[in-house]
Amino acid sequence: MIKFIDVKDAIYKEEKLLVDVRSPFEHSEGTIPGAINIPLFNDKERIEVGTLYKKVGVDHAKIKGIEYAATKLSVFYERLLELSKTKKDIIIFCARGGLRSSSIVSFFNNLGVEVYQLKNGYKGYRRFILEYFEELNKHHQFIVLHGYTGVGKTEILQKINKRNIAVLDIEMLARNTGSVFGNIGFIDSQTINQKNFEAIIVDTLIKSKQRTMIVESESKRIGNVSMPNSLYESIIKGKHILLKTTIENRVDRLANDYAYKIPEHDELLIESIMSLKARIGNENVLRYIEYIKNKHYEDVARELVIDYYDPLYQHSIKKYNYDLTIDYDKIEEAVDVIENFYHTIEKEIKR
Repeated sequence: MIKFIDVKDAIYKEEKLLVDVRSPFEHSEGTIPGAINIPLFNDKERIEVGTLYKKVGVDHAKIKGIEYAATKLSVFYERLLELSKTKKDIIIFCARGGLRSSSIVSFFNNLGVEVYQLKNGYKGYRRFILEYFEELNKHHQFIVLHGYTGVGKTEILQKINKRNIAVLDIEMLARNTGSVFGNIGFIDSQTINQKNFEAIIVDTLIKSKQRTMIVESESKRIGNVSMPNSLYESIIKGKHILLKTTIENRVDRLANDYAYKIPEHDELLIESIMSLKARIGNENVLRYIEYIKNKHYEDVARELVIDYYDPLYQHSIKKYNYDLTIDYDKIEEAVDVIENFYHTIEKEIKR
């Protein structure tokens, strides 16, 4: 007898292991965060079985599918037996909760390996994600950090998170900071697609177990992905904090984050500077490249901040009415004030 589990129950289950039995291509196109891919068919086999299903008939497709699956059952058994030693519930899913997952679940349950089949598979999971975003305001509200480039929004997010306050670091999840230099801090990371971006956002929101979350102000599009409309609108409707600090603090932070922390960074910096040629002119580009070659990173940061980024973001900074403005020298001062503001907001919710 097959043991089923609903998508919502699976997502909120603490101790679980998700196994995606779809092909590697399907898995790469979108999966459930943390899922292990143990494909029943490789990409070529999946296409062949699918073609038989459409052009020849269901029975021929099943025969070919059984033929391919039979060669992998021993490997499946070894993997699932090993995973079962973790004492976590093993949940198997395919595209729609069909034959691929049901055959695996039935086979291993009969062998005494207890596994669950995810109802409606990945398709059901995607429906859950979209519905979660539709009802986002019921679950979460946001405190939004604003400020000019280099003011330390990301660093503050990281520090506030260490104080057990929930944050949604959208740049980290998107693996891009949203500017022409956006991929420099993520050069060792794989790019993320829209479906996986949305999935990992919801995964982060659910795991936070907190209603109020702190987030950095972002444009709707970040690198290769975009924030879902409901999330973007919820952030706009949130509580807004404007951060300020000295130019020197900002310059030092930018030089550190985009140059000194990153090995072999000069080529990436020059490439990013070149992409600004149409906006800042060839003369400035050549000067900045010379700065970089001579390791004068602070000079590049200072001129870009004053002459390019501050004027560029002036409009977006001024369009909000801020609930709080923090002008700090040491970043811990700002973190302290934000923490107090957060707890004040939380108390208001509970009244």
